[in-house]
Amino acid sequence: MYITTASSSAFSLLRASRARFASSLPSVSLSRAFVPPAPGASPLIGQQYRSLSFSAAARSLRFSVPRWSHGVDWRSPLSLRAQSRAVSPVIERFQRKIATMASENPFEGILTALPKPGGGEFGKFYSLPALNDPRIDKLPYSIRILLESAIRNCDNFQVTKDDVEKIIDWEKSSPKLVEIPFKPARVLLQDFTGVPAVVDLACMRDAMNKLGSDSNKINPLVPVDLVIDHSVQVDVARSENAVQANMELEFHRNKERFAFLKWGSTAFHNMLVVPPGSGIVHQVNLEYLGRVVFNTEGMLYPDSVVGTDSHTTMIDGLGVAGWGVGGIEAEATMLGQSSAQL
Repeated sequence: MYITTASSSAFSLLRASRARFASSLPSVSLSRAFVPPAPGASPLIGQQYRSLSFSAAARSLRFSVPRWSHGVDWRSPLSLRAQSRAVSPVIERFQRKIATMASENPFEGILTALPKPGGGEFGKFYSLPALNDPRIDKLPYSIRILLESAIRNCDNFQVTKDDVEKIIDWEKSSPKLVEIPFKPARVLLQDFTGVPAVVDLACMRDAMNKLGSDSNKINPLVPVDLVIDHSVQVDVARSENAVQANMELEFHRNKERFAFLKWGSTAFHNMLVVPPGSGIVHQVNLEYLGRVVFNTEGMLYPDSVVGTDSHTTMIDGLGVAGWGVGGIEAEATMLGQSSAQL
């Protein structure tokens, strides 16, 4: 099986960002902050040197912000909109370049219609046998789900034909730990890791408002199911009204968080919030949320999920590929990024 890992390109980007940040720091010699006092002098003198030098370095760093923030002073909210308009042509050129880098799916030729018994069709799907590759018959079913996802999302930008070939050649590429991208069909969250994700989306909407743009454009790009089940505590037991009493205490303790999540369920598209008292997240996932097969605007494809809990793999019992991931990986999937697998 493939396992989730951090992308090597992400590490390269992180190193480049660190190098750029380090090169843009003010040329203040921090070694002066550690100049030892003269022989026989009071030790307090050395401490004064440290504090003065550190303060100078901090002030210099503070006033050098435009040097490493692309010339935009983010501390000035009043001029933020005007400054964003100044750099908007650069952003538009970047967006056009990204749009031209992605191309049409090269596997459109294997799109196959699934007919209805009485006429018409349920939808279309990417048929793996239509590739006429004998290696596919030897692939485990879990790897075939990765292959179908790669074929369906192939745009030669995020997912390339080389990535598809790596999955088809799984018997040879698996021992080499070759990295391939995977785009799950949906994301499963519980309230502990789900609240930060919704907060980030709300902050992005707030930033869009400050930039004078339409904040309603900020939405998860894949379906997100958030089950509130990690807030329950057992305060009352061995009584007829134990369940009701514990739920009342739960709502009282988490009133603000629950109100925020309720707002998120109505404010964002592609987001479903399952209220407290409905069951544990994996029970709800197995009995209600598992689609097995997605039908999105006539496109049929297998259900797959990444969830912020180690027990997400319980959904495998229904033939649905599930991975337990961290909050960052789950949020990246919500925003349309692929998950790197080895």
